[in-house]
Amino acid sequence: MRKLIASIAPCIALSFSLLTATAAFSQDAPAPGAKYVALGSSFAAGPGVATQLGTCGRSDHNYSHLVAAELGLTLTDVSCGGATIPNIVNSTQRDAAPQIDAVSRDTALVTVTIGGNDIRFTSSTFACAGKAPADNCTANLDQAAISASVKQLPARLEAMLDAIHAKAPQAIVVLVAYPRVFPTDAINCRELELSSNDTAYLAALGQKLEAAFVSATSGQRNLIADAYVLAEGHGPCATSERWVNGAQVANTGVRYHPTAEGHIEMARLVLAALGNNSE
Repeated sequence: MRKLIASIAPCIALSFSLLTATAAFSQDAPAPGAKYVALGSSFAAGPGVATQLGTCGRSDHNYSHLVAAELGLTLTDVSCGGATIPNIVNSTQRDAAPQIDAVSRDTALVTVTIGGNDIRFTSSTFACAGKAPADNCTANLDQAAISASVKQLPARLEAMLDAIHAKAPQAIVVLVAYPRVFPTDAINCRELELSSNDTAYLAALGQKLEAAFVSATSGQRNLIADAYVLAEGHGPCATSERWVNGAQVANTGVRYHPTAEGHIEMARLVLAALGNNSE
């Protein structure tokens, strides 16, 4: 993946173990010059990853920019921190039009990372970080509302994907999953700075977010680049090749979000889903 390597600062240690797709199926990549639209929230935008563009936490080295550089595509990146599914489909955000407005009939590729804000995953993690263990912070969240949002999420993701296909019938659509923030042994990960109870609740919420992504892409119409599955061992307590930060920022990115290396790996997964495994 020579173009990806050249585009990243030398201090970032790259892993080249990821050479296979984790998608239901793969398709041929769009031709060079084709139109590519990137949609999503902060996990797509890349806050804290150099260099930042505008006010949405959007990086010129987020996974969509890396994919576009590798394939020679014409990228329109409208991802934005804090975005929800309505901000993609029909609601403005920070005076910006719904993200789907960037998609047109000639769009060849669309990537999407969205849904975490709809179920309050990241905001709940932020709210409970650093609390004393006895606080049991997540018990004070509106868990009923969160549970209702979780139940609605697969259908809302599917409706969003249908809306994208309606605007760009020929486009390849790849849903890019959130990298796993809470590893299997998350309770023992001090980098999270969360109590055991809060860790257990938020880890389960992250698993439900992943399940919604899998459910929404279970048919043969959309691809999934499943960063959640392969991020195990690359979470906040990893000693190297850390894809996601914990409560403190290791080198790049912002807390509880992908690092620059995480965006490299998400880009590799998108490319693999598109049948491009070149180095």
